Amino acid sequence: MAKKVSKKVAVKQKLKSVKREIKQRLNKIDKQEGKVKKLKKKLKKMK
Repeated sequence: MAKKVSKKVAVKQKLKSVKREIKQRLNKIDKQEGKVKKLKKKLKKMK
C-alpha cells in the first residue's frame, strides 16, 4: 500500500514541476513578444 501512495505522490509532484516549467516558458515567450511589439512600434514612429 505504501508504495502505491508514494507513486501517486511522485506523479503529482512531477505534474506540478512540468506545469511550472511550461508557465516559465510561456512567460519568457510573452516577454519576447512584448519586446518585438515595442520595437515594431518604434520602427513605425521612425518612418
